[in-house]
Amino acid sequence: MKTRIFVFAGLVALSIYSCTEDVLEADSTTQISSATFWKNQSDVDLALNGVYDKLGDLEQNYVYFDMITDNGYNNYPWEGFKAIADGTHDNRNPAAINSTWDECLRGIGRANVVLDNYENVEGLGEEYKKSVRGESLFLRAYFYFKLADLYGGVPLILESPKLEHGELPRDSKEAVVNQVITDLEEAASLLPTSQANTGKATQGAALALKARVHLYNEQWSEAAASAEEVMGMSYSLFPNYRDLFREANENNEEVIFDVQFISPEDGNFFELFIGGVNYGGWSSIVALPNLAEDYLMSDGLPADESPLFDPDNPYENRDPRLKQTLFVPGSTTNGVENGTVGDFTGFNFKKYTEYDEEGEVTPTPWPTRTGLNAIILRLAEMMLTYAEAKNELSGPDASVYEAINAIRARSSVNMPPLPAGLTKEQMREAIRHERRIELVLEGTRYSDIRRWRIAEDVMNGLVDPGGTRTFNPNRDYLWPIPGKEFDIEGTQLEQNPGY
Repeated sequence: MKTRIFVFAGLVALSIYSCTEDVLEADSTTQISSATFWKNQSDVDLALNGVYDKLGDLEQNYVYFDMITDNGYNNYPWEGFKAIADGTHDNRNPAAINSTWDECLRGIGRANVVLDNYENVEGLGEEYKKSVRGESLFLRAYFYFKLADLYGGVPLILESPKLEHGELPRDSKEAVVNQVITDLEEAASLLPTSQANTGKATQGAALALKARVHLYNEQWSEAAASAEEVMGMSYSLFPNYRDLFREANENNEEVIFDVQFISPEDGNFFELFIGGVNYGGWSSIVALPNLAEDYLMSDGLPADESPLFDPDNPYENRDPRLKQTLFVPGSTTNGVENGTVGDFTGFNFKKYTEYDEEGEVTPTPWPTRTGLNAIILRLAEMMLTYAEAKNELSGPDASVYEAINAIRARSSVNMPPLPAGLTKEQMREAIRHERRIELVLEGTRYSDIRRWRIAEDVMNGLVDPGGTRTFNPNRDYLWPIPGKEFDIEGTQLEQNPGY
């Protein structure tokens, strides 16, 4: 049975940290006070759940991150991402730049409160205390890694929130990343390999996040080693790619860490965002033709090289993940033809929805939330991480081929293995292609095109229904520090270049 890790409002002890507005903030003074908190294990559980709750708030936007890449399109400026895709954002707009900053810092503040207080509670078992510390360190690392990836260096705060934190200068990105790795290494040494409560961080989650951090920072040997360690654990590829992202198969053998959502009380709006307006959704998140055209033919060749390509039926005989991920023009959803009403590109996402070509999946009406979890870390990503890091270290040896080919051989995919004899450069391109196809809509593409320094190549001149996109390489590799932070008297923050 799935349980959602969440917190009730009203904990003075769980002060929400932000460099703006009130630094110490309580939702209520009538329920629990700091004077009576931290007395027993239930208090610790509630406090720790409050950190997970901030993760759920942050990752409500998880599926939007592909909309600021060449994978997708978001039409509605008020949803917080369109200006970033267009290259017209600044330090006051859009909302995602502020909300991501705020939710990460609030999560860090809550994690620090737990780390500073849990040991003062009497009667806690040693294994329980190890897990509490490990989970808190993992979550703090996750929030800090997100900040460093998007904004660069940020204030590095390792204690409970204080008023003076609002005036701290930025630490370097290197210092933040080093702290993230330190936290994850300690977390991995403390956390169990499995948890009684589904959704809590485990040793595998800490090692997998550590592998991603190393990869994103071109620490190839460390990334390969961490990913390989995860690959040697008890995880295995889920056989059906389409069903991997359906609620009936949550927390399956491939999932290393995900955000637990439960409907209707603490769910998400993924299905509403993704669903087309012609069958009950908002068409907030739609795929670009650019993505569909990048899927190889089922013989492993690009469309312009394969005898299987039929220009009259361009989406037939493709990598099966195409139609397990997207509804293409001419296909139907719930029996309604795509591309007929208001879905902007003719391509809708199937992934992360219950919709299919036929049948009558009842749309989930606003404001009801669905309970599908957001997968943050899974085994296929670790295999791709290993392959990329190992290839960058020493070229495409047998282990690199093995990792990539295992993903392609998934029973619902059954793509042919990569051709033998690839050069390091050819394998690099194959791995980058595989990451785009395998991890679409999982929040990694935006980081990938920036860390590979190809964002200006794939974004500049890209045409979507709203116009032509721009990406300024002198500015847009980092988000701006939110402008509201500079409204604070005495702030020592410095803005990122170009903003």
